[in-house]
Amino acid sequence: MRKRMTSLLLTLVMLLSLVPAMGVTASAADGTSYTQAEIRNYKSFESQLRSSDSRDLKLMENINYTVGIDDVPINVICNQKLDLNGHKITIDASRRTGFVHLLSIRRGEFTLYDSQGGGELAVSFPNDDKAYSIIMMSSEKKDEPSKFTMNGGTLTKLHPNMTYTYGASGCIGDDYFNKPENGKRSQITINDGTINCPYEWDRSQSLLDFEVEAMPLALQLLYSNLTINGGTFNGIVWTDTLWRGEQDTEPRVVLNGGEFNSPFVVEGMQKDATQIVIDGAHFKDGFHVNNGYSINTDVGTVPVLLLKSGVFDSPDKNPKLDIYNVTANSYGNGVNSDATARAKLEMILHAMKCFPNSAIKVNGKFYTSENIASLVGKNNDDFYLKLNSNTPIEVIRDAWGVMESVTLDGNPINYAKDWQGGFEEMDNSTAHTLTFEWNSLADELVKAGYSYAAKCEHYFSGSTAVQQTDTIDASKTSHTITIEKGADPKVYSFALHLNMKKGDENIGIISNEHIVKLVVNQAPVVEPDPTLTGNVYYTSGIVFGRSISTGTGNLPTVLDSSKLRYQWQRSTDSGSTWENIDGATSGQYTPVAADMGDTFRIRVKVTAEGYLGEIVGAALKVSKAANNNYPAVIQLEAVKDSAGTYTGFEITNFNSDCEYVYSTTSTPDWSANQISSATVTGLTSDTTYYVFARFKETNTHTAGSIVSKNSIKLFENVPLQYMLLDGYDSGNTIYIKKGESVTLKVSADPSNANSWNEITFKDSSTTGTSNITISNEIIAASGTTATPFPKDHTITIKGVSTGSATLDASYSGPTLPYYGRWDVVVYDDSTVADALRLENVYTYADITLSENDEADLPIELPKLLPENSGYHLEWRILKRGTYGATYVTENDNIKLEDGKIKPKAAHAASEKAQLELVAVKDGSTEYKTLPKTSLFYVTVTAAPVIELTGLTVAPAKVNLELNATYQLSAVKEPVNAAGSLTWASDKPAVAEVDTTGKVTAKAQGTAIITVTCGTKSASCTVTVGHTHDTDAQPWVYMDPGTHIKTCTAGDDFKVEAHDFNAWTKVDDTNHSRTCSKCKKSGEPANYTETANHNWQWVVDTAATPNAAGKQHEECVDCHAKRSENTVIPMLTSIMVEHLTVAKPVKDAAAAMATTTDSAYTVANTEWMAADGTPLAIGGKFQPGTVYTVKITLETAGADVFSVKSTYNTIEGKTATVSPNLTGDNHADSVILTYTFDATEGTYVPTKPAITTVALPDGKVGDAYSQTLAATGTNPITWGIETGDLPDGLTLVGDTIKGTPSKAGDFKFTVKATNSGGSDTKELTIKIADAEAAKYHNVTLSGAGTGATGAGSHAAGTTVNIYAGTKSGYTFNGWTSDDVTVLSASSKNASFVMPDKDVTVKANWVYNGGGSSGGGYTYYTIKATAGVNGSISPTGNVSVREGRDQTFTITPNKGYAVAKVLIDSKNVGAVKSYTFENVKKNHTIEVVFMKASGNPQTGVFVDVPEGSYYEEAVNWAVEKGITTGTDATHFSPDGICTRAQAVTFLWRAAGSPAAKSAVMPFADVKVGSYYYDAVLWAVENGITKGTSDTMFSPDATCSRAQIVTFLWRSQKSPAAGTANPFTDVKASAYYADAVLWAVKEDVTKGTTNTTFSPDANCTRAQIVTFIWRALAE
Repeated sequence: MRKRMTSLLLTLVMLLSLVPAMGVTASAADGTSYTQAEIRNYKSFESQLRSSDSRDLKLMENINYTVGIDDVPINVICNQKLDLNGHKITIDASRRTGFVHLLSIRRGEFTLYDSQGGGELAVSFPNDDKAYSIIMMSSEKKDEPSKFTMNGGTLTKLHPNMTYTYGASGCIGDDYFNKPENGKRSQITINDGTINCPYEWDRSQSLLDFEVEAMPLALQLLYSNLTINGGTFNGIVWTDTLWRGEQDTEPRVVLNGGEFNSPFVVEGMQKDATQIVIDGAHFKDGFHVNNGYSINTDVGTVPVLLLKSGVFDSPDKNPKLDIYNVTANSYGNGVNSDATARAKLEMILHAMKCFPNSAIKVNGKFYTSENIASLVGKNNDDFYLKLNSNTPIEVIRDAWGVMESVTLDGNPINYAKDWQGGFEEMDNSTAHTLTFEWNSLADELVKAGYSYAAKCEHYFSGSTAVQQTDTIDASKTSHTITIEKGADPKVYSFALHLNMKKGDENIGIISNEHIVKLVVNQAPVVEPDPTLTGNVYYTSGIVFGRSISTGTGNLPTVLDSSKLRYQWQRSTDSGSTWENIDGATSGQYTPVAADMGDTFRIRVKVTAEGYLGEIVGAALKVSKAANNNYPAVIQLEAVKDSAGTYTGFEITNFNSDCEYVYSTTSTPDWSANQISSATVTGLTSDTTYYVFARFKETNTHTAGSIVSKNSIKLFENVPLQYMLLDGYDSGNTIYIKKGESVTLKVSADPSNANSWNEITFKDSSTTGTSNITISNEIIAASGTTATPFPKDHTITIKGVSTGSATLDASYSGPTLPYYGRWDVVVYDDSTVADALRLENVYTYADITLSENDEADLPIELPKLLPENSGYHLEWRILKRGTYGATYVTENDNIKLEDGKIKPKAAHAASEKAQLELVAVKDGSTEYKTLPKTSLFYVTVTAAPVIELTGLTVAPAKVNLELNATYQLSAVKEPVNAAGSLTWASDKPAVAEVDTTGKVTAKAQGTAIITVTCGTKSASCTVTVGHTHDTDAQPWVYMDPGTHIKTCTAGDDFKVEAHDFNAWTKVDDTNHSRTCSKCKKSGEPANYTETANHNWQWVVDTAATPNAAGKQHEECVDCHAKRSENTVIPMLTSIMVEHLTVAKPVKDAAAAMATTTDSAYTVANTEWMAADGTPLAIGGKFQPGTVYTVKITLETAGADVFSVKSTYNTIEGKTATVSPNLTGDNHADSVILTYTFDATEGTYVPTKPAITTVALPDGKVGDAYSQTLAATGTNPITWGIETGDLPDGLTLVGDTIKGTPSKAGDFKFTVKATNSGGSDTKELTIKIADAEAAKYHNVTLSGAGTGATGAGSHAAGTTVNIYAGTKSGYTFNGWTSDDVTVLSASSKNASFVMPDKDVTVKANWVYNGGGSSGGGYTYYTIKATAGVNGSISPTGNVSVREGRDQTFTITPNKGYAVAKVLIDSKNVGAVKSYTFENVKKNHTIEVVFMKASGNPQTGVFVDVPEGSYYEEAVNWAVEKGITTGTDATHFSPDGICTRAQAVTFLWRAAGSPAAKSAVMPFADVKVGSYYYDAVLWAVENGITKGTSDTMFSPDATCSRAQIVTFLWRSQKSPAAGTANPFTDVKASAYYADAVLWAVKEDVTKGTTNTTFSPDANCTRAQIVTFIWRALAE
């Protein structure tokens, strides 16, 4: 459903004419949904723009249209967009005088744009003296202002004309007669496009000598606000005098751009409000202000015109920038030189405000508010701004003196441009920084030789003189002032003078000051935070890449560890200076490469939130990390020279991350024979070389702990020396699990061996059966020639049984019988301990710890083999004793616990602890040493001494009352530094201090308390006995805005604004006011401020047409008076002398009245025949008819209509004047009525034509009323020509009415007769039988003796009931869940019998104070709940007198409480309610609504969820079309009268005001709820009544009638062609309407083949019809 759907009248036309051209719906940024549609002709152009929903329209072809007599201006009533799309709309309205504008923007925003370029909307109007415009701003509602936005395209008024009537004649204007009354203004915004309304005048004269508002105008502004950001204006732009109302908060006119090829004229401007801002516009034919205000009386405090930037030019001698009337200032008779100087100064001050921080270029020279005085001219008694220029005048925005910001401690603050500003308040506990920043001079000024002459003056309280002046370099654009910590408490004022100079010469007469006041108070004495105590230590070794953890000890017991803050620091000079490490702010830190080096140290600093001081850890050097990576087996090949001699070798798998050395022995010397590349030459042949490799030492890692070795013999014949096996993990022992195998690669040593005997791998430990088997165990001998050793030979060993074996690479030779020997261990799960070993033996760095530190045990351990052995690795301390070594977790110096090394005592001399890895059995303390293991050493040293670097005491100052005490706080830097504190006072008699720093005030005076630690000291000043006496001191003038009082000690003060009395007159020029509190320093009298009077005219006696008035000037501040008894001229009465109108002549056209008088205008002309028939302008006069003309006249200037006014006769006829003006009464408008003689010829009346085509059916017993209708000359009489009316009905005048008493079809012929003839028509009324009465039972519950009313009763009848009597009881009212009982508190009551059984309960109160057996009085609370929820308890609830009763309310799922009615009074949407101290009967009724529904619409209990009309009813209530029949009922099945139907339609259209005030129907009374709706319906052709004089508002509306109303409201569009209904005849008056409704899905009939036209239209049906026509 659309959010902004308000016009039924226009929406259906749009649906009929444009359904095929409509496209998708798009949403705008403001949330408006626009339906896209195409425009191809004027009809669609008109109907689319009239639409009550938002459209984005695109013009698809050129349109040429001539306005006809039936065409009326288009009212835009919601957001609409029109894309000209490169096409042109040309509209000729030149022959249609009533077509005063094309578009009237009534509601919403109309946006014009042109997506393709070249598009145009051009209109021609009649060439007369009336006002015509293309677009008229005419807001319909004061709080919903209309808007026009132009983003492109062209608006052209063809054949522009002068106008001498109200309103604009041009392209865009305001509706003269629609002035907003304290409402929001309409908005005109031009962003782009062209507006054409050219007009030429006699340019030998000044434009302002003419009535500019009467000229054709491109844009006329009366009441709207105007913003122009771009576009081209070929035509005058004119604004009326610009006023600011209470609703106006922004300037009325903002010109940010636009090119004006014609003059821009401002009629005048109100004072004390900026009305126009110009910032970027280009005026090519001048900018003019016609009427301004004298500055010394009316200019006010702000400029009415703000010129920020723009270009002003003119093609001739006419002014380019004509603002004489804005800047001129009269100083009187010129006899007073002081007044003359003051007037000139005021003019300059105002001119400065017009050009704020701008530069104006006149005749090639730049002027700013600093040197604008040189532009001041004098004309008689006026000073004004001379802007005569032979070249274009340019205004450059923000050219100088523009403040960018003023900040205090980095935060923006307000600042004053005078001495009246406020101040910023702070204390001296910290330093404060004040920074001024401003923009650079404009380039144009710099090129012209200007520069800043800036300075900053400092004022301090206690002196009125400048205390310091900062001269600021001309190139600077900022200035910073620092108020140091501990600065003296006082007021500091800083005045930044941002002035200019040209060359070396200062310019300007007014200082451009920017002022900041800072109030600096003494910081309050705050109990210092406690001092942090304790120490910090490291809980892990300081090794590169290994996380360091920290621990703390001896901290304050109340300190929450979450308050600790860590900061790691780095020193590059062995600990002399420290810098914080970015991001290292936790209790852990991992050293990085930047921490490595001989002079590099790291430490941790710890602080605590809420504590003073810091503790630091010892400065430590970071150790390199161990490198336990395994270098690859070295692959060597011998190298020969060109002669074939061995000279070296090549490392074929050379790794640059490793370091290599060679030797002729099997032991490496890493400092000799280093290898830098893969190839080594220059060696001796016939020599064996050993090559060693390990990973290199780096800045972060030690050299590798694992060494790879190989050898090579530089011989031609190289005998094999050794066999190498690769593929097992532990030294010279091969471990194999029983049943498993290991495959080992065989290689030679030397690697280039080429001679060997046959090799057999075998177990040499036994001659019997071995516990291993060997596969591929034989390597054949090399033979007699040199043969390279096979590189890919492998052997496989399998463990057969547990035990040991000796593997030999055996051969038969003269020396050792094998090339290699290895131990083999075969194990199983029971003997796995025999196989325990490390896969690699890691090297670990030694650790040195102080007694305060801890270190993590290394957690990066080698792998323990075999895996899953049931053992794991742990560190143990090797403890040597007399009987050997043991492995323990604690000795005298360290303890291994929780993965950490915890020192116990420092080692003596060179002692240290050795830690080794051992294999510990899982779940046991049993351990086993390893064949080869990893180890490192730990040395514990004494705790380090932390050096003291500083000492502070807090606070630095303290004031104490006599005998008071105060605890000072001294903080060592760091707090865990060595040394103790000592305290001393230089005057113990004034203030003494104990050993803890606690001070006791002893006598008045000042003492210095000093704390010392080693060579460091700090002090606190203690003042005893001083009490502020600020309040007792006098107020002293500080600056023009404030005064100050100061404590005699100078450490406290108060600042406030001056307390001035009222302004009093000094003389005719000045008045003064005096501060009641302060004096200037050294002056005896209180400070007095003197200023100029602010004069305004005050009317004493208003002028009338009979007498002159009187007025005087009065100062608005001091009320001094001058110019008393100044005469206001008597009002001039208008004499109507040349008013004429063409008299009525048969067959001539009725014409408008005209006049040549200039004092008034003809606003309206209305013709009417003697019989009351109106005649439109242009209509023909009938023969033999008397006509009356009513001519409305309105004043055109200051003259008025009064008792003195005279009115000329027309054709010898004298005017009747309304209103009747007597005495001093006068008016701006009168209506003259002239009655002329009858026209020639004989009057021929129009015979009647009966328009009633059918009559609705009736029912026996139901009231019937139907009015007959006919056209023709009144009066018309009615009668029955033939046949009979139904029994019970009669014809009264033009109405058939009564109550039918007999069923049947009754045919009869009616006759309408007047003086011109008669007409007849046969009609039929069908009367149906009354429905048979339905009977239901009535039960009286609780009735007494003699009760009546129970039994069977017919539905719809009134049932009378009587409660009877009960002995001992008093009747207490009737209650019922089924009906509403009338007079329910009386024994005799009644109700209307519904179509169901009824139970009514009689309630009684026991007279004896109690009910039967209880002795108490009871009252009844009737509890009821609507649908969709429940109340508990429910029904009639008895409550004992004085007791409370609570009711609980529960909505169904998806529903909520809408309201709760207590005794018919709404108490809101509560979930429970308690009746307290019950003393009478009550009712509680609950109404529910949808949980997500509209609270307005969800309360109807008779609108079921899911009903066909549910959404329609909700929509109708939301749109204000209906509010239901009461607070909780809509009555969907209720009938709808003609008055209700028309009112529904009128409200759906937005309740528009009717244009005519003449009601044609006698039965529609003024004040009736449907009065305005009927007027509107008649004007729009929706109804003509049931006769010329009757509307029949109470007649029932049938289905046929309501559909016909809808259809007529759409101008009776073409209907659909398919008729699905057998009961809708083609000849029926409603046939086309029904077919249209079917086509538009307004109705689907009562069945597939019937429409039931004569059936009554229920409230649900009519609301649904309207909703279907409006909703999507």
